[in-house]
Amino acid sequence: MNVIVLDVHHPEDGRVNRHIKYVQSLGNNVIHINVNRYFSFLKPGIFSKYGELGYRITAGNHSQSLINRLLLLILFITPIIAIRIKNILNSLRLEFNENTIIHIHDYELLFTGFYLHYFFPAKVRIVYDRHELYETYKGKNKIFDKIPRIYERINSIWIDGIIGVSEDHLGSLKSLFKFSPITIVPNYSDACGYPLAELEKKISSMKKNKLKMIYFGSLDVTLDRDIYLILKVMDNVLQEKISSEAYIGGICSNSKLLSLLSAMTEKYPGRFHFIGYVPYNEVLSLSSQATIGFLCMKPEYWVLVSANKIYEYLHYGLIPVIKANIENHEIISQCSLIFSKSEKDETVIATVCNLIRNKERMKQMMLDSYEIGKQYTFDNVKIRYQSLYLDLFHNLK
Repeated sequence: MNVIVLDVHHPEDGRVNRHIKYVQSLGNNVIHINVNRYFSFLKPGIFSKYGELGYRITAGNHSQSLINRLLLLILFITPIIAIRIKNILNSLRLEFNENTIIHIHDYELLFTGFYLHYFFPAKVRIVYDRHELYETYKGKNKIFDKIPRIYERINSIWIDGIIGVSEDHLGSLKSLFKFSPITIVPNYSDACGYPLAELEKKISSMKKNKLKMIYFGSLDVTLDRDIYLILKVMDNVLQEKISSEAYIGGICSNSKLLSLLSAMTEKYPGRFHFIGYVPYNEVLSLSSQATIGFLCMKPEYWVLVSANKIYEYLHYGLIPVIKANIENHEIISQCSLIFSKSEKDETVIATVCNLIRNKERMKQMMLDSYEIGKQYTFDNVKIRYQSLYLDLFHNLK
């Protein structure tokens, strides 16, 4: 089987990478086309991570300017990218005489997938992997907030299969994609095998006031993450625990945030670390050493999320500090600090500071986190990708 993966995500996106690694491991012929609209440091051309054939195409000038977004909007509706992809595949002398899945990880490429499927002689099925809900408007740029739903509604009639990230999204998915079978593949991490002995070493270190806080992910302060709240909490913990450290990683071009990160680095030399772009294996390595991990969302982005980083925290026995609407809330709350969207920053800071003064409670929460994480592994759900693919070719004529 051929699997053509289309996405616009960062190259370290966990969901896209888990999907590609799994379908490649099954012996499928996997071609990954990444359309780069955000990251100026990425170079176009051939790449590979897991033995798949990858090719990156640059689109736009990587900015969030109105002109660039409008130009990209026009580009994504036209067949231009699909034609470009077909020419690339031809230049690589790839043949597609077998059944082919076009697996789309981003709404922007739904039209591209539709155009592309006409270029192949064998049976082709289009699968849309809907990473999140697009039912909530954010208060700014409402016209752009509506675009994902417009793309989805127009393309819903020819999407053959839907992948969702949470059972809680099923109602929305069934309403929008009435004619497509739906499979849920939660955002569970594939980080597993962390030995209990390593966690016990980390707990012993924490008892000596050595603790590490981490956040790796989007640092775009115009979007959904409340980076300033995370930094406030880190600042207060670093003040209180002189042996503590904090690591924050991600791509940042915002001058105000860069100035704050620089000030924190100067304020806590050797203890506050802004490390910029972080490869996934380094994310996992630092997570395995950490004590507390953050996921904080702005109130206006309060939709249910299936957060990969939360499951990574659990696998490594971290205490998640969460200000977000997460799935599996009731179970994860047993080992986490979870706050509502109306909670004030001062309350979040005070609660975390109170926790770090209680080493016995922290120890129990870390052990609980480790145990709870065992039920949320990608190995338990990954077969659902292949099952959907096989069902689409078996059921659709």
